[in-house]
Formats: sequence, structure tokens, C-alpha cells
Amino acid sequence: MSRLENAYLKFITDKPKGLRKNVAFAVLRFFSSLFLAGWWIRKTFYRSGLTRRKRLPCPVISVGNVTTGGTGKTPLVIYLAKHFSAQGKRVAVLSRGYGRKTDSSQLVWVSDGKKILATPEEGGDEPVLIAKSVPKAAVIVCKDRYKAGLDAMKVFRPDLFILDDGYQRRFELHRDLDILAIDGANPFSTGWVLPAGLLREPLEAMAEADVLVLNKVNLCRSPEDVKTVLMRHNPKAYVVEAHFKPISLRDFQTGKEMKAASLDRLSVGAFSGVASAISFVRTLADFKVLIHHSYNLRDHYAYTRENLKTILEDAHMRGLQYLITTEKDEVKIPKDMELPVPILVLDIHWEALGGKHHWDSMLKSISLSCGVNS
Repeated sequence: MSRLENAYLKFITDKPKGLRKNVAFAVLRFFSSLFLAGWWIRKTFYRSGLTRRKRLPCPVISVGNVTTGGTGKTPLVIYLAKHFSAQGKRVAVLSRGYGRKTDSSQLVWVSDGKKILATPEEGGDEPVLIAKSVPKAAVIVCKDRYKAGLDAMKVFRPDLFILDDGYQRRFELHRDLDILAIDGANPFSTGWVLPAGLLREPLEAMAEADVLVLNKVNLCRSPEDVKTVLMRHNPKAYVVEAHFKPISLRDFQTGKEMKAASLDRLSVGAFSGVASAISFVRTLADFKVLIHHSYNLRDHYAYTRENLKTILEDAHMRGLQYLITTEKDEVKIPKDMELPVPILVLDIHWEALGGKHHWDSMLKSISLSCGVNS
């Protein structure tokens, strides 16, 4: 993460002190008001009935959020795609492919359900991770999810669509289930929409979700207080508590699994280009892995051989014996890199805790509706 991004996050999180900081925050609130006005205009336009929501010919599950990054959408999308694929359903994941170098309006097949067809640069790191994690699922990226869905119907003939980061498109595209992921470690930011806070929509937008998933509940200061806010804005939705369960550490180059206990007396570092590096380090702590130094890079960080070499050389100079990274970062690292410090990858699994009965019932209902439409 850059110094500018760190400074911005610290500024909006801390209470402004002094005249200059109060004036600066007032300016941010003014732009937030403009952002909010634009949101209201857009919502009113779509609610007016002047345009109809488009509908794809089979069930659609949307996984989204109301804050920027770090809410745990991707592990949840992977869980859902694996769940339905294991039931024999043909699953197509539709994503925008944020962070890719190709134009966002360009349709790119990341996977056809048989093999991976695009690089992280072409399709985005998260879509490539989804394709790698769920080999039987098709993964298509395009700003226009409806266009991507129609193309998937022609080529792949799915039983079910999963929209990755689709909540803000709910006015345009019909969905049968809207799941909203909430970051337990930082659920509502400052309570302001961008740029005075990290909300992409006001909290009242949560009222249109069917399921509210409180991710990282183990990192949440007060789950009950967060659930109170959720139920105030959406009393009809199911609330599911979940966490990211560390599964294993494996060698980046060989794939060999390493037990966390074997790192006990070693000097271990971490590096990650995710929205919440702190959550990653805390997840490692839950796995009984102590991190001596962490390289916190910006979300969707574009790795090159040069910047990786800089990280590895610095880690070697610090005496670090291993570096641990995320599955999302792994897909962007060249396999043939020379590693003066071995890299391990932390594999995680999304797991429902509280509200599991409702969650399982909901998945069963969706699965039955797939059978009707297939």
C-alpha cells in the first residue's frame, strides 16, 4: 500500500484535529454529498420503470458489498462455485475483472470450465484465482455482466450464474439471491460514502439484500453490535456469521504442504497485495504463525520480476527464512522465479458459523431451482 493510501485511510479513520484537518474533512464530506446525490439520481432513474432490469435465463446469485475492498467476497464466491459444482451443476462466474490491463468493456473468457484461458493481466487476479480454485466453473469477465451471461449461455450452457461484486448492478440485472458481504474487522468504515469514508453506497442500501454475511467474525470487536446495525437497516434478511479458516501452508514452487508448527522457531515474513493486509496477518496468527515483518502492498498489486526481487532481497537481508503470501497473490508470481527466500502460500476456506441452518436451507433452495431451469 502506498504512503498516500495509508495517509488517506488514517485521515478518514482518525477524528480530525485542528482547523486545517477539519476543513479538509469538510471538503471530503462535500464531495461525499455529491457522490450520494448521484447515487440517488441513479436509483430513482432505475426505480422509475423507464428501463427494465435485464434477466438471464437461469438462476443468478450475486455476491457484493457496500464498502470498498477487503470484505471477503472472493472466498465466498469460490465457496459457492465449489458447492454447486460438487452437486453436478454447471456454474458460470461473471466478474468485471477489476485490476486487469485489458479494457473493462472487453469480454474475456478466463476459464471455459476445462482450462484457464487468460492471465491475471488479461482477466484480473481474482477471476484467475476463482478459475484455478474451481476448475469446473466457467469464469468470464466483462463490465456488462448481461452480455457476458448471454455469451456463457451460448458456449457453456450453465445451470447457475454467480455475479462477483454484483451488488451495485442490482438495478440493471435481475438476480434470484443477493448476498452482501460485510467486513467484520471494519464493517462500516466512517459511515460516510466515498471519499469521506469507504462506503460505495449509504447503509440504507443494505435493505435490498437477501442475506447479510458477516465475514471475519473472529476479528470483529463486537459482532452483536454489528448485527444490530445490520438488522436495523434490513430486518428481513438472514444474517450469517462466517470466518476464513486457514487450511494449509504449501510451498509455492513444489506444492508440498508444510505444517505451521514447523515454523515455530523460524523468522517468518509475509507479503500481500490485498485490501486488508492486517486481516491476513491476523489469520496467520490464528494458524499459530508469528510474522516478524510484513510487506503490505496495494490491493491488486501488479507483481513484476523486478519488484518481487526487491522484496525477496530485502527479506533475505532481514534474515527471514520464509515468506508467506495469499492465494490471490500467488497467481501473479512467475513459477520460475529464483527465490533466495522460499515462499509459502496460505490456503483458506470460507466457513459459515452462526446462521448455518438458514444458509444451508437457502443453498438447497437455489440448487432445486437450478434443477427446474436446467
